[in-house]
Amino acid sequence: MFMSTISAKIDAKGRVSVPSAFRAVVTAQGRDPQGPHGIFVYPSFTVDAVEGGGSALMENINTMVERLDLFTEERDALAASLFGDSHQLTFDADGRVSLPEALLAHAHISGQMCFVGLGEKFQIWEPERYAVYRDQARKKAMENRSLLRSLSSSSAEGGR
Repeated sequence: MFMSTISAKIDAKGRVSVPSAFRAVVTAQGRDPQGPHGIFVYPSFTVDAVEGGGSALMENINTMVERLDLFTEERDALAASLFGDSHQLTFDADGRVSLPEALLAHAHISGQMCFVGLGEKFQIWEPERYAVYRDQARKKAMENRSLLRSLSSSSAEGGR
């Protein structure tokens, strides 16, 4: 899974090095016998960040969208947001990708950025905006910590 927060910056040619730990996750998810060739990214529709991941994330998103009725406005809106604005970015020999300008603008990124692991997916943030979001997220997590249950307690409850 994608874990940690790793700083990066855009080089003079507009490329960013995807953290090696994140590339390793994509490699582990790869279905192509020649190995993975990149990542999938799209503008988050919940925060001012770019979201991304490997093939497992896109398969999961596709499965969720496919569960919706084919000819509904809700499905079309989600599909347009998740697939219409998505990009498959190919790694170069050094593990770098070029993020499209529209994604950089969505996340207010101009040079420095941070990759933030979120388990099945990751986000790319402008560092100062992420610091504010992280503080808010920690407060919300503290308020909602009772929602977390250990596997052992849920197993015990199921066995009653």
